[in-house]
Amino acid sequence: MKVYIKLACVLCIGALWRMTANMAFCYLFWITTLAWVVRYIIHAKVKGGVFVLLGITCNALVTSLNKGVMPSVGIPATFQPAAPIWNVSGKGQWLTLADQAALCRFSIGDMFLIAGVLICLIEAVQRSRPMNHIEEAAAALPVHAKDGRTA
Repeated sequence: MKVYIKLACVLCIGALWRMTANMAFCYLFWITTLAWVVRYIIHAKVKGGVFVLLGITCNALVTSLNKGVMPSVGIPATFQPAAPIWNVSGKGQWLTLADQAALCRFSIGDMFLIAGVLICLIEAVQRSRPMNHIEEAAAALPVHAKDGRTA
């Protein structure tokens, strides 16, 4: 139950930041998100967790350096962003980490996040799939202590 309360708090802070583009909400969102993700990655030892952490860090860095907004590069100025946290002027700091037209309006941080989540999902699917009959038979065979061969 505590996890759902924490998730709800992070999502509410994120929604407030997206609606207002306020620096305080920006910092609060990224600090709570990073703390929560780092703790989860350390405890769960999730494959792909490093990519998720790297993606969050990239997005946190670029939005924090640009007064709480995510700059966009190569996106037409006529494009209407969904929320005030996106700046389509193409100006700002650390534009390499900004949303890029060449990446279908995603940032490098978004790409790391997507890769990390896909790795986590693939790992979860592999863990949940049943073993085939050969793997089951091999696991059931006794192993000799001296030479490691099966009986």
